[in-house]
Parts: sequence; structure tokens; C-alpha cells
Amino acid sequence: MIGDLNEHEVESLLREELIARIGYVDRRGHPHIAPITYAYDGIAVLGYSPDGAKLEGMRRFPHVCVEVDRVHDASDWLSVVAFGRFEELRGDAALDAVYRISDRLSTMARAGSLSAPAWRTYVARLGSPGIAYRIKIEAKRGRFARIDA
Repeated sequence: MIGDLNEHEVESLLREELIARIGYVDRRGHPHIAPITYAYDGIAVLGYSPDGAKLEGMRRFPHVCVEVDRVHDASDWLSVVAFGRFEELRGDAALDAVYRISDRLSTMARAGSLSAPAWRTYVARLGSPGIAYRIKIEAKRGRFARIDA
């Protein structure tokens, strides 16, 4: 059976997962998809990344999409696609975003579902400065598949 997730299921998946994929357009107008670690605050997806092609593309073309999924197998999965607008964060908003992502990663590590070095953000592992951002969600929808017994 394939169907639509209800609003509660969409929100739950966005809050429970750790890895999302951002779909954005690069400076040449080509579509790209990049995995990110993220936090979700009920309004926006929060991210933190070294400055580079992904952030350059989102600054230029701020309408992006975010996909989050949980796949058990080819016939048992949940997926949410959210559409929104990229905003670079500064000051307290940036600190809050970084804190939320770091807290989410350390919580998952304590729960035992992350390897030892994975609890830190990609930026922290690289040792480079990063840029905090949010994707303010304008629309979202979810789908699922499962085999009914």
C-alpha cells in the first residue's frame, strides 16, 4: 500500500531523523542534492555548513527543497519533501541553530545510534568555520509504503 502521511506523521518524521537532503540550484543553473545533518524547530530546517558551492547556490536561488526519509526496505518506507526558502543566519539566531544541531547529534550519539566521531557536525570534523542557515518551510508533504498483512 502506498499513501499520504498525515500532518502528525510528517512532523514526527522531520523531528526524528538526523540526515536530510537539500535540493538546490547551483550558480550555473544545474540542480544538485546534498546530504546534511539538521535540526527541525517546527517552522524551519536548520543547517550548518562550510561556505562553498551549496551555500553559494542557495544564496543565488533561495527556493529549495528538503527531503527526509526512513527506509526499512523497498516496500516499507516513509518520506517527506518540504519546500522553503533559504535564509543565512547571523548572531543569536546562528548560535541557536548550531546549538540545536549539536544537541541533536550528541543526543543521537548518547542513544547509541551514531559512531564516536559522527556526533560532531561535518564542519566541526573538518575544523573549518561554517555558516548557519535555515530553510523556512512553506509547504510539505509526505508519502509512505508498506505491505499490509
